[in-house]
Amino acid sequence: MVPNSKQGSAEDDWLGWVSPGPAGVSARYETSDSPLAAAIFKVKGVNEVLLAAKHVTVTKTPSSDWNLLQPNLELVISQFYAAGLEALRDGVPRTAQRADAQVFDPESIEGRILHLLEERVRPFVQQDGGDVEFDRFDNDSGVLYLRMIGACSGCPKSSVTLNMGIRNLMEHYIPEVKDVLPTDD
Repeated sequence: MVPNSKQGSAEDDWLGWVSPGPAGVSARYETSDSPLAAAIFKVKGVNEVLLAAKHVTVTKTPSSDWNLLQPNLELVISQFYAAGLEALRDGVPRTAQRADAQVFDPESIEGRILHLLEERVRPFVQQDGGDVEFDRFDNDSGVLYLRMIGACSGCPKSSVTLNMGIRNLMEHYIPEVKDVLPTDD
C-alpha cells in the first residue's frame, strides 16, 4: 500500500533542501499566514500540508500519484527557498497554537496533560509526519479526547498510537486519565 502522506526533513533526499521551518498545520483554506503552505497547495494533488519544527509533511489526494507529485513538490519548495522567502509571514508565532486554545493552570489535570503531550508525545508523533492536539478531558469519565492530524489523520495505526502509546503514558503519569479517544470532528 502506498501512503497518502510523505514527510521530508533537512536530512532527507526527497526534501533535503527544506530548512527547519515553523510549527503549524495548514489546510488549503488556512494558508494566509504561510506563503510556503500556499505555494505547496498550488501543486495539483496536494490535500494537506503540515509544517513542523524540522519537517514538512504533504498529504496527497487519493487519486494522485507520488511519482508525478513529488518532482513538482521538490521544484516548488526548492524555488521557494532559493528565492529567499520565509515559510511564515512576519509576526506569525513560530509555534502552533490554535486560536481557540484554552489556557489551563499547570497543576490542573488538563495542564498536566498538555505538558505531557508537549514534552513526551508530540515530538514522537511529529517524527512520523503527524501531530496530536488536545481537544478536551472529561473529568467524570476520565476520557481524554485528542485530535490526530497530518499523516496520523486517517492512518490505520493511529488507533494503536492512541490506545497503546499515548493512553499507557497518560495513565502512568496522570492516573485520572482512564482512556484516550480520538475526537469526532
